[in-house]
Amino acid sequence: MKLVPIAICFCCLIQSALAQSTPPSENPYSELNGASGPIKPPAAPSKPAPRTPDGKPDLSGFWKGPLIIGGMFKSVGGPPFTSAGEEAYKYNLSHSINPEALCLFAGIPRASISGVPFEIIQNSNRVVFLYELMWTFRSVPVDGRGHPKDLEPSFFGNGIGKWEGDTLVIDSVGFKDKLSWIDDDAHPHSDAMHVVERWSRPDADHLAHEVTVEDPKFYKKPWTFSRVFTAMPPGEELYEFACDENNVDRDGGHLGYGPIDLKAYPLNPVAPKK
Repeated sequence: MKLVPIAICFCCLIQSALAQSTPPSENPYSELNGASGPIKPPAAPSKPAPRTPDGKPDLSGFWKGPLIIGGMFKSVGGPPFTSAGEEAYKYNLSHSINPEALCLFAGIPRASISGVPFEIIQNSNRVVFLYELMWTFRSVPVDGRGHPKDLEPSFFGNGIGKWEGDTLVIDSVGFKDKLSWIDDDAHPHSDAMHVVERWSRPDADHLAHEVTVEDPKFYKKPWTFSRVFTAMPPGEELYEFACDENNVDRDGGHLGYGPIDLKAYPLNPVAPKK
C-alpha cells in the first residue's frame, strides 16, 4: 500500500510552478486558453472520443492534470471580493487552518483543480467522480431531476447534471461555508456559492473542464476558468489515499493558519514520533 502524506500536494505545487516557468507547448484547443496545463500535439492523429450505447460522449477513465496555481481568477484580474468576502479571506489567512491539512474533503472547485488523479464512471443516468484526493467521491444524477428544496450543506454540494449536445453540464449548490476553501490559497466561499461545470471530451486522450463560480455574498461578479486533463497511461490507476494515516502536517506539528509557507515548510518533514 502506498502511504501518501499531505505534503504530496505541496510537492505537486512545486513541480507545477517549475513547469510553468518554461515555455509551454502550443495548446491545440485554443478556446481553452485558460487551461492550467498545455497539451502537447500528439505524435499520431488523435483517436475520436468513445461513445456510450446511448450516443453520449463516454467520459469514463482515469484522468490527471497539473495543480492550478493562482490561475483561478485570471479571467477577472484577481478575486473580485465584496467587503464580506475580503473579511472572510483575512479570517482564513489569520484564523483558519487549511482544511486539507485537517483531512477534510476538498469539495469543488478545489478537488477538480488539484494535481491529484481521479476516475470517472458513467452510465445513462449517473456520472460518478472517484477522487484519489482524500479517497472521496461524488455521484451526479443525469436523469432530469432538480435540486431538492431542503438541502443539507455539504463539501461537494448538491450536483445535478444534464447533457447539452456533447457537453455534460453539472450545476451544484448547497455548500458548507465552514472549514472549506475554494483553492490552496485560502480563498473563501459562502453558503451562496453556485458552481457550473462543463465537461467535454474533444478526443480519446483529453478531457476539457470549464468552471464558472458565482458567490454574491463574497464576490462581486462570477468568474470562469478552464483546464484540460489527460488520460492516464494504460495500467495506471488511483492509489489509496488514507489521509489521516500519514498526516505529517498534524503529527509533525506543521499546522498553522493560512496557506502553507513553502519557504518555511520542509518538503521532507521529519517523521512523527511513534
